[in-house]
Amino acid sequence: DTLLVSRGGRGGRGNAAFLTPHRTSPKLAERGQPGAERWLSLELRLLADVGILGKPNAGKSTLLAASTQAKPKIANYPFTTIIPNLGVCDETGLVLCDIPGLLEGASQGVGMGFAFLRHIQRCQVLLHVLDMSSEDPVQDYLTIQQELQQYDPTLMDDNVKPQVIVLNKIDIYPPGDERDQKVQEITEQLKQVANHTRILSISAATTSNVPQLMKRLKKFMDSHQEKNAKQKQTEDLPAPPEIDFSK
Repeated sequence: DTLLVSRGGRGGRGNAAFLTPHRTSPKLAERGQPGAERWLSLELRLLADVGILGKPNAGKSTLLAASTQAKPKIANYPFTTIIPNLGVCDETGLVLCDIPGLLEGASQGVGMGFAFLRHIQRCQVLLHVLDMSSEDPVQDYLTIQQELQQYDPTLMDDNVKPQVIVLNKIDIYPPGDERDQKVQEITEQLKQVANHTRILSISAATTSNVPQLMKRLKKFMDSHQEKNAKQKQTEDLPAPPEIDFSK
């Protein structure tokens, strides 16, 4: 697509326009008219298949590095990521966007919230990463969901912007009953407050369950795109003619 944002000035006539049989080398020319001037503020919104969001230090960048060839900065302090990072999963071809951590009040601009949230709108699926080492992962989930609702209510529509919840850092619990019980407990709590049941547990640091997550994301993405394509075809069909059944 092309868009004219500022029209250039009209050029003046050059010396060739003043040629005559008696003036074969004119030294005349006309000045052109000035063009329009305009200051523009351009906003970049990254386009990705999957947007990885969550609170600071939830392990988003670690997940991006574990699933793609991207090399985001990873450190044990909040806001290690201050600009979105993109990566492509070799196994599935999915483009992932690591969105910097969101805080309570992000929809009002807290913690550069505006700069971060705008990238979410161009992602087809949102991958909400929760930190299992947090005091209350479920409350962390609700905090981010509230910010999404306040920023753009359409982000909460599961048909428009579906989400997948990931319980990260399960490696803080030793393998066995304790880990399984904790994951099951938080999963059941999330099912009561979320509008879907797409919840998986992983460890981005050890890559445990990360390949399975990518495969499920790919399968879900394909299903979601197919559903949207069928819905669009239905919407594009002409309305059936009105029939008077009284005759």
